[in-house]
This record gives sequence, structure tokens and C-alpha cells, in this order.
Amino acid sequence: MLNSGDIVTAEVQAVHVFGMLCVYDRQEIQVLITEISWIASFNSCVQFASPGDQLRVKIIHVDAAGGRIAGTIKGMYADPWESNQFEVGTVFLSKVIRRVDQADRCDGLPGYLVELMPGAYAMLCAQHISLKVGETCSVILTEVNRQRHAVRISLLSIEQ
Repeated sequence: MLNSGDIVTAEVQAVHVFGMLCVYDRQEIQVLITEISWIASFNSCVQFASPGDQLRVKIIHVDAAGGRIAGTIKGMYADPWESNQFEVGTVFLSKVIRRVDQADRCDGLPGYLVELMPGAYAMLCAQHISLKVGETCSVILTEVNRQRHAVRISLLSIEQ
């Protein structure tokens, strides 16, 4: 049985707008969209993961009587908003996580979900950009909205 505080690698079984259903050792773990990233990067979890993906998840609540388990991805890491790590002009060496055909943060155009730092994901609009999943790129913060926990980024360079 899983316990609060456990960190496991779980397989994504289903992806919905509001969250994902993951499985670890035949136990279902629900990860809501608000528990994925410290940055508001997408309006649907479909832009973050697909069934079959393997994700590290920290257990934050176990309802043994109801058989429900809640997990978090961002909760494994300190809140970067509290330490003012997001400022306009800040450059991050980021990893490309996935390509999104219709990214809501890019007005429905293609985008790339990038990991700025562990637990903090942002959408890089893909107009005239060609990146590969797993590739590393440098991005710069061009806008920061602290109240919404949102950022806009632009590509600086693709790392070799």
C-alpha cells in the first residue's frame, strides 16, 4: 500500500483535461492538472502526457477507505515562485519534453513543452522552430505573470 510521501514511477493510463490517472503496482494514482507544474503551462493534461508515459509521482494523500490516491509532480520540488526564480530576462537551459500540435498557450498553433527546471514546465511556441524530444535548448523568459503563475518564453539557441 502506498503512503503519503512515497515517490514512485507510475505509468500514465488515461489523460483528461483536468488530470491524469496513473498506475503503480496496480494502485491508481490521480494527478490533477494543478499538481503537475509550478507554471501554468497548459489548459489540458493532454498537452503534458500520453498513456504509457512513465512519470515520477509523489503521493500526497491516501484515502484507504475510499480507495483513492492523489499524487503530485511539482510537489517533489521547492516552489520557485517563493524564491523569485522567474524574472523577465532569466535564461534557462531546458529539455524538450514533447511536441504539442495545438498548444493553447500558442493560440492553437504547435508548441513544445519544455522543462525549465524540475517541476516547472513552459510552452515554447513552435512557429519556425524544429526541435526534437529530449533535445536541450536555451530559452529566455519574456513575460512573467506572478498572480497567474504564468510565463512566456522565447528560444535563444539549440544546444549541441
